[in-house]
Amino acid sequence: MKKTVLSVSMVFVLLAGLISGCGGNNNNNSSPSASPSETQAASESSAATESSSADVKPSGSITVLTQRTDIVDTLQGEFTAEFNKVYPDIKVKWEAIQDYENNIKIRMGTEDYGDVLLIPNNVEAKDFPNFFEPLGDYEKDKSVYTQIDVKRNEGKYYGIPMAINTLGILYNKKVFKDAGITDMPRTPADFLAAMHKIKDNTKAIPLYTNYKDDWTLSQWADYLQPASGDPNYPNIGFLEDPNPWAPGKPYNDIFKLMYDVAKEGLIESDPTTTDWESSKGMINRGEIGTMVLGSWAITQMQAAGPNPDDIGYMPFPTNAAKLSAPLAADYTWSINVHSKNKEAANAFIHWVVDISDYASKYQGGFSAKFGPDGKLQVPELLKGFQDLGVTMETSTPGPDDLNGLSTQIDNDSEVGIHNPEFKKKLIEAAIGNRSESFEDIMSDLDKRWNKSWKKLIPDNYKK
Repeated sequence: MKKTVLSVSMVFVLLAGLISGCGGNNNNNSSPSASPSETQAASESSAATESSSADVKPSGSITVLTQRTDIVDTLQGEFTAEFNKVYPDIKVKWEAIQDYENNIKIRMGTEDYGDVLLIPNNVEAKDFPNFFEPLGDYEKDKSVYTQIDVKRNEGKYYGIPMAINTLGILYNKKVFKDAGITDMPRTPADFLAAMHKIKDNTKAIPLYTNYKDDWTLSQWADYLQPASGDPNYPNIGFLEDPNPWAPGKPYNDIFKLMYDVAKEGLIESDPTTTDWESSKGMINRGEIGTMVLGSWAITQMQAAGPNPDDIGYMPFPTNAAKLSAPLAADYTWSINVHSKNKEAANAFIHWVVDISDYASKYQGGFSAKFGPDGKLQVPELLKGFQDLGVTMETSTPGPDDLNGLSTQIDNDSEVGIHNPEFKKKLIEAAIGNRSESFEDIMSDLDKRWNKSWKKLIPDNYKK
């Protein structure tokens, strides 16, 4: 199942304050019943109540809601069996929800939305206490778990990220080898040359856009940090620039690459017929060379066919001196404030985050728990990515006077940073279905953005 595309405001918040990075091997030996979060929350939340006896563990039945319709049977089976080795008296029922982001909102209109769930992206912080049980004190636990500030309200936090993800490009190693690509492409020019090798020397589609599914094109807009090579750019440099869509700027570079691969015949022959679910098996079987997706997609592609070892992850091509990839929180685990078994729900969440390999095995990312050295631990899945010279790091948060301005400018200008419209327009123009040039489309975006930027940006940023 695809990851939900975040609204522009949420994306900039995530990539600004809580870059996704955390314990990947998850071989932490601490007991979930003695987890720092549980202990610290005990005096303040029934969700973190601990038994007075170390020998007494929580019991009862809980329902866990998930967006992973593709692996719910595995989670119900082998994953829950591992949990029950530690908590034999907690019965876990997994419930997969199609179109999670929209359907969970309907469920939250009642009290029946499971015991453990993932907080949807559009819930405002002020409403957290109405729907979710606090998991602990933010100041105490911010050194235990990364990016819990994203679900914080009045000193408490209500969610722990199920994974911390990064951004790059999925590729098929065998396709690259068969195409004669010996060096990993670093710049956009290198990448285009590599795609031509795939086209000339294999039967694979060099880059699969998944055009028809919209959200896959929208994800290209998240690549500001890789394109700029600067963790300060997404939340500061981008907003300080009155013309961030102009030639030579990161967004121009990103979407020029999208345009060029289409213009040069390096994508699907008919983009309107793409299919997301089918594409997973296609890249696993070597029918696709590359796909621009976050690290969350790695495990899905590996599990989609007989060749998991052929799936690799490479940096997004850039002309910048530094290879920088952001770390950002995925959905966050939380407890229904109406749950009748909050102690068992809390034990489940902390086992999943503190002990299990859920983040790396099923989400392709880091665990949200810091390692013994106080740092995020790179999972095995992403060590090859790191070995290519990529620095995975949190985007620098912007100053308070820029907070929320990206959304305001985007809405006022109607650019639609995370909407599919102008991306589709670019591809249609590239393959000859529209008369506009790349320069026409980008110039229009830049003019509209600049007009709204002048109207909304604080005067101290105007030069």
